Amino acid sequence: MAKFTKKIGKTSYYEIDGVRAGGLIPYFISNKNVHLLINKEFRNDELVNNIIGGKVDKTDKCIEETIIREFNEETGFLAFDKINSFFKEIQTCKRYYDKPKYQLSLINIGEDLDWRLLPNNYSLIFKDIKKFHDRDSEELKWINLYKFNEEGSYLFNLIINDLKKSKLFMKYNPNQFDLFVD
Repeated sequence: MAKFTKKIGKTSYYEIDGVRAGGLIPYFISNKNVHLLINKEFRNDELVNNIIGGKVDKTDKCIEETIIREFNEETGFLAFDKINSFFKEIQTCKRYYDKPKYQLSLINIGEDLDWRLLPNNYSLIFKDIKKFHDRDSEELKWINLYKFNEEGSYLFNLIINDLKKSKLFMKYNPNQFDLFVD
């Protein structure tokens, strides 16, 4: 259950088991390339690349609820049914980042075309909506983990660098060198 931690101005902050925020990265692997779903959103009046996620809300009972709620909010609820079906995967595939007190989950969406079309569908649905600084996502996009070289938020950069070195994706790194030669 969410626990109140502090109030700054009119904003109240909560945490669950020491975690203050959570995010989700859907991914798929195609032709030995790792593709991650990210968003672009306004931070401090600047449009930046970021992980889809956000802060614990006072109504969240567990961090997985935070992750799913934030993902739904930031993707316009376009993957509502699909994301809810991944609850168990979100529970089991977790990485915890101590400094920002952030929990990240990864889900492999495989060949699912609905997932892969999510950025396109989001763009079509919100194309005539005026951009403004407090909309959750201005853009959703698939990136190639090892070819993407744009900067993002502090958290985005931390996570992308961590994922590039992770056992899960390292075998797809085109710059890796063989440790042993026959």
